[in-house]
This record gives sequence, C-alpha cells and structure tokens, in this order.
Amino acid sequence: MKRLLNSRHLRIGLMVLLGGMGGLLFATIHRAPPQDRSVIITAHKYAFDPPVLRVNRGDRIHVRLVAKDNTHGFYLEGYDLEAKARPENDTFWARHPSQGGDYKEVEEISFVASRPGKFRYRCSITCGYMHPFMQGELIVRPNYLYSTSVGLSLGLALGMLLLFRPSPRGVQS
Repeated sequence: MKRLLNSRHLRIGLMVLLGGMGGLLFATIHRAPPQDRSVIITAHKYAFDPPVLRVNRGDRIHVRLVAKDNTHGFYLEGYDLEAKARPENDTFWARHPSQGGDYKEVEEISFVASRPGKFRYRCSITCGYMHPFMQGELIVRPNYLYSTSVGLSLGLALGMLLLFRPSPRGVQS
C-alpha cells in the first residue's frame, strides 16, 4: 500500500483531480453579478440582428422586437417565448405557448436567463423562401467547461513536472 501511495501515477492523478476541482471552484466563485440587459432584435428578410446574444446566467433580459420589411415571428427555444411583430409598430404580440395563453400586446419581453447553454431563436411566421434559415442564438454563460479545462491543464502540467523531475541520486520512487 505504501508503494502505491508513493507512485508517480497516483500523484499525477491527484494533481489532475485537484486542478479540475480548483477550476470548478474558480468558476463558481468568480461569477458575474446578474444585470438587466436591454436588447433590440431587428427582424428582416432572412435574418435577425444581432444574430448572437451573449448574456450571463441570472441576467434579466428585456427584448424589443422590431420588424423591418414584413411580419416576422420570434420563438426562443428553451425559454418558451413566442412573439410576432409587424413593420412600423412600436409594440408587438407575445405569449408563452406551453401555458396556452393568448397573444398580448407588449412593448418588450422580459425573462431571466436561468439556464446556461445555447438556445436558438427563430422566425415562427413564414416570411419567404429562406425562412427556415432565419435563426439566431442566445448564449447563456458562465462556461464552466473553460475554467475546469484550465484547472485540469494546470493539474496535468504540475503532474508532469512531478513525474519527470530528476530524483536525488541513490533514491528511487
């Protein structure tokens, strides 16, 4: 058992494990505080502008939908939000499809980005032959994978330094 505990491979494994745990700890401690973010999403044939929204987990998002050329829809997967906008209108209609509610006239949609990941938003009203390609993406951070990867890499580097360090003369591990 003593020989197993002195094994270089065990030390490397422990360093990698500790590095990964350190990366997770870093990711949970250094979270950005939630913010209110206002975004205007402009819909026109056959794109949304901006095509990608990046927010942090816990942020309250306020979305205004503007249609430039004809009536467009907006459906945000994963958050159960649907809306439709007409050109030259300051308001649009929104609803939550799973709640079976009717459309209500609103000036903005508000929701909390509570789930990390990538979520597509797409046009939900056929607006032309390129309609299926009218999509955007909501990215909700933080990305725990990055911090964990950095921690694992540091743990692996330290483990490799321990493995390949020269041992004192006459002592073998």
